[in-house]
Parts: sequence; C-alpha cells; structure tokens
Amino acid sequence: MGWKTKWRWLLLGFCAAFFLAYSLDSRSQSAVKVEDPYASENEQDFLGLVITYFALPHGESTLIRLPGGKTMLIDTGSAEDWPVLFERLSERKLTRLDYVVITNDQPEYVGGYPQLTEQFLIDTVILPKLTLQTITKALPMHPPQKRMALINQSELKLGDVVSMQVLLPEEPLFLSPQNNSLVFRLQHGHLRFLFTSGINEKAEERLLERHADQLKAEVLQVGDQGSNQGSSQPFLTQVDPQVAIIQTGKLRDDMKESHSEVLERLGESWAETYMTSHDGSITILSNGKDYRILKQKK
Repeated sequence: MGWKTKWRWLLLGFCAAFFLAYSLDSRSQSAVKVEDPYASENEQDFLGLVITYFALPHGESTLIRLPGGKTMLIDTGSAEDWPVLFERLSERKLTRLDYVVITNDQPEYVGGYPQLTEQFLIDTVILPKLTLQTITKALPMHPPQKRMALINQSELKLGDVVSMQVLLPEEPLFLSPQNNSLVFRLQHGHLRFLFTSGINEKAEERLLERHADQLKAEVLQVGDQGSNQGSSQPFLTQVDPQVAIIQTGKLRDDMKESHSEVLERLGESWAETYMTSHDGSITILSNGKDYRILKQKK
C-alpha cells in the first residue's frame, strides 16, 4: 500500500506544479503590452500614446500618457468638475503628473487647479508666456513646481517620438481672454492632434493667416466647447480632421441653439464627431501610424 500512497503524492505534486505554471503563464500573457492599437482592448496594455478627453459636467480636461509612461494633463476643468476629474485620475492610479498644461485663465479650464495641487505631485507647469502674469495671478504656483513658459512657434520634445508645437497666443493679443489661449499641435509619428482650447473665429482667422500650413491634423479638439462662435468652415477645411471631439457637459437637446451650426459644419467636413456629454470620455490609442478610438461612457 506504501507505493500507492507515494504515487498519489507524486500525482498531486505534478498537478499542483502544472496548475501553478498555467496560472503564471496566464498572468504573463495578460500583462503583455502591445503596440498595435487594434490589438488592445484598453489603455493599460497599450505601449503607445494614449489621449483621453474627459467627460466633465462643465469644463475641459485631457490626460495624455506618453510612450514611456510620462503623463501630461491639459487643463483641469472647473472647480465644480473636480470630484469627477479626481475620480478619473484616481482610476488610473495616478499620484503625480509630469506636466500640467494651463491654456488660459478661464474658470472652465483652470478652476480645478488648486484642488489638483493639493492631491497630486506636479513636476512641471506649462503656460503661454504672453499671458503668464494673468494666469499666475489667478493660480497658486508652489515652489517645487517648475514653470515652462512657451512662446509662439516654440517646439517642446516630449520624448523621442512626440513633440508639441505652439501656434498661439502671439502679438498683438486679443481683447477676449479666450482667444489668447494656448493653441498647440501634438505630433506623434505621422499623426497630428490639434488642441484649440477656448478660441473662437477671431483667433482662427489669425491662425489661417499666419500658420495655415501647420493646422492639418487627424484629430481636432473643437474650440470653445463646440460653440457656434468658433470652428468656422475655412478653419475646418484647413485642419481637415478625420475625428472631431467636443468636450461639453451639455446634452444634444440643450445644444440646438448654441452648437447647431458647428455640428452642421463638422458634418459637412466629414469628420467623425464625438461629444463627451453623449459619448462619455473619449480615449485615442496611437502608435504614430494608426489610431483607435475607445468610448468610456459612465
């Protein structure tokens, strides 16, 4: 009977080793990072550039995860948006941000900044140089944070394959603070992402006059939260976006008067249009050649 007991123990040991090996192999497979956006079901297992346009009740905020893992937050939404923004950042297990970009001093874009500085470590704050004093008067800038003031046509390298090119503001400044927003284009390989913050038609006209050859972009973040005051037809024609993203808390039924013209113009431009109030947060996975769009409705 002793040999039977011995074989039972050997069989049990073999089975335990097999299941342990299978479990470890499964875990290693689930942790595999991929470069093809169409082979990835979520942002966690993707190696390339990840841009998430958050759905917030009032303002705008966009999170970028650069290839290599560094993070950049563009604007912070309004003060009322902070609980939602905090939840979205916490879901991604973030405790620090490498860059925070402040595009203007308007409440819908910078209202959540004081709460952000209390909850997260921030390495570098990026601001437009021409409106630096106006913004810093309204915001607490803590000594550990480095400041980077960018001017028109400056280019910031964000690693080996991503760069940020500034297009506005420039002299002479506009009377409207929104038109003096930081406008920039992010380049990842062959793909371009244009961020227009709060600008309207006046600033678009200047961009067309002075920087028309730098406006082409596959993805456009629509200016002024999609209001009829911006996104003119000449501007959309020059940008020629494949994808347009409107960050707004307004539902479609509430947008008929303030956004109807823009939605018509975007439809005529054949851009695939997403509204965060309807589609939820929009995430784009890019490897510099191809991109994939994920909707994260909650």
